[in-house]
Amino acid sequence: MRVLCVYTLLAAAPFAAADEPVRLVEAAPAGSQFRVVTSSTISGELLAPVARDRPPERIAIGGKSSIDYAERILPVDAKDADFKCLRIYEKIAFRKTAGDRTDEMTLRPAVRRLVFLKKGQHKVPFSPDGPLLWGEIDLLRTDVVVPALAGLLPNNPVRPGESWKASSAAVAELTDLEKVEKGELTCTLDKVIATGPRQVAQVSFAGTLTGVNEDGPTRQKLAGRLQVDLAAGCITFLTVDGEHVLLDADGKDAGKITGTFELTRTPASGHPALTDPLVKGLDLNPSAENTKLLYDTAEAGVRFVHPRNWRVVRTSGRQITLDETDGAGLLVTLDTADGAPTAARYLREALKELQERGAKILDRAGPERMADGVERFLVDAEIGKEKVTMAYFVVRQEKGAATLAARVPGPHRDARLKELDGLARSFAVTRRLDGK
Repeated sequence: MRVLCVYTLLAAAPFAAADEPVRLVEAAPAGSQFRVVTSSTISGELLAPVARDRPPERIAIGGKSSIDYAERILPVDAKDADFKCLRIYEKIAFRKTAGDRTDEMTLRPAVRRLVFLKKGQHKVPFSPDGPLLWGEIDLLRTDVVVPALAGLLPNNPVRPGESWKASSAAVAELTDLEKVEKGELTCTLDKVIATGPRQVAQVSFAGTLTGVNEDGPTRQKLAGRLQVDLAAGCITFLTVDGEHVLLDADGKDAGKITGTFELTRTPASGHPALTDPLVKGLDLNPSAENTKLLYDTAEAGVRFVHPRNWRVVRTSGRQITLDETDGAGLLVTLDTADGAPTAARYLREALKELQERGAKILDRAGPERMADGVERFLVDAEIGKEKVTMAYFVVRQEKGAATLAARVPGPHRDARLKELDGLARSFAVTRRLDGK
């Protein structure tokens, strides 16, 4: 169902004649506020390989989303980001099914106030109120940044019936294609109509594009329309019907998903959480502290905070593995409060293991107590031709314990050790690991 945004402007531009050229603009100056509501649905199937001599398994895919937020556009330095805003999410709900599995995703109430940055194709959300879960960041990555769709509008005034090509930035925002190998979107000004005191330009667009996104090779067919309020100078409505075909290594169809997306956007002001005094009191610039991630799993029974350059890559039984972008790594092993080794015993075991691997011990420090229940020791070693620092932690709490073993290459050693110290201090066992 088509939803039209309704609002009244104090002053409206004179109505243009039907064949008079008009300038279509998406302007979002710092300080302006909008209310944005979106909804989407998807359905289709993926073909999953089973065996070489058997046909692929067909997995049904479905999903829907509903989002409602107020946003305030923030000043931005072009060298840091293309777009920046402060958002208050009133509602955000995703539901996705794949075969017999259903996942539901949302933002925790504690972090529904977010700063949202976009630089090129990269989107960086963070909350001034606390760390985000990785799943929450992945959820926000799919959200549409309306100012990034300005490339659906022409650079020069146009008359009804005239067409132009969408910019690569607008195509990327609509499709998530990292690289377009073939195809384009063609946009056309259909007409200019009067809606109450407003002049609204209606633009349609369509095209088929082949390229690569995070799923691999893909072909996407899009058809949609948008509305531009000529007096307010902004996009106020967008709807898209899309067909997304996954391609295998031979360029053959490996699954098809169809979907619809609809957005309404209303210029607004006066949201109580976006007032000048409240905004001025917030840290709105990304930092090592406010961009940290939260890892919190009821299944494993642990919670900790870590920088975004670290990522959980594997969980197996009572072990959790994290990798760092510059080559460091961390293995967390969970245990009962009585079963974990003392720091002194853990040091002896670590030294023995390193020597068995042919490592040359260069130096060591600790064990030392960092905080209640947290002890650390360091071993500098030469393994093969590489010098590394091995950082070890023992975390012991009432509900359980954990040992942390990290391998830190020479470059950025001090920064990585500082990050590991913070992770160990934040570590919490959230349920009894002895099963009692």
